[in-house]
Amino acid sequence: MKLTVATVCFNAEKTIEETIKSVLAQTYQNIEYLIIDGRSTDRTLELIGKYQTDSRVRVISERDSGLYDAMNKAASVCSGEYILYMNSGDLFADRRVLADVVPCLDADIIYGNVIRIRQDGKHLEKYEGKHVVMRLLLMGRMICHQGMFTRADLMRAYRFNEQYTITADYDFVVRAHKNKCSMRHVDRTVAVVDSVEGISSRTANNDIMRREDDRSLRENFPVWYYLIKLPKEFVRGLKRHAEQKGRS
Repeated sequence: MKLTVATVCFNAEKTIEETIKSVLAQTYQNIEYLIIDGRSTDRTLELIGKYQTDSRVRVISERDSGLYDAMNKAASVCSGEYILYMNSGDLFADRRVLADVVPCLDADIIYGNVIRIRQDGKHLEKYEGKHVVMRLLLMGRMICHQGMFTRADLMRAYRFNEQYTITADYDFVVRAHKNKCSMRHVDRTVAVVDSVEGISSRTANNDIMRREDDRSLRENFPVWYYLIKLPKEFVRGLKRHAEQKGRS
């Protein structure tokens, strides 16, 4: 089975090379590695160029309208049966991740575990359990896209809705769940993820994320949205208070 690993980047000279090395070091060889660059103006393209002699690497550098436009572009041109997105700065947990996951790819979406690097240290996230996807979505959370292998034809059919500036990946999973796409957890740590510098990790973006999550849930699962609206707002109020206290 051929897999596509896609990295979208823009002015990522500090982190792009370690991600490239992590992808190309995988023992599973039947991969296409797409690097979608937004026409960087720093040394990103120079660093990427060191690896373009590898037949697995394909680089597209052109202007885009943002993160999710670039991710959609990767899905449109990929040749793998499944696609996995690895942001610049994210790493595979070890060299055998793809070799271990490929035999398990028998659903529309297969998701594994991730290690999040936080300011207070590392944290392993595992999502196993019955109906866990819906529970996460109702809480405004989702399976980490760096641990999520998605059928490429499904990705092309659904695409990321670019009207969502931060949480289009959340909306993608909501829509996939609504349409009963098959999803299965594999108890394998896939990636080490930067949860400090990422756009969805910034405290300043929390209110935008919450509004976008609410919109997607309201449009796709209106009954659930209104059932949990009041308790969710109460919990969010507590979190906002903690965030404000932490900034003061």
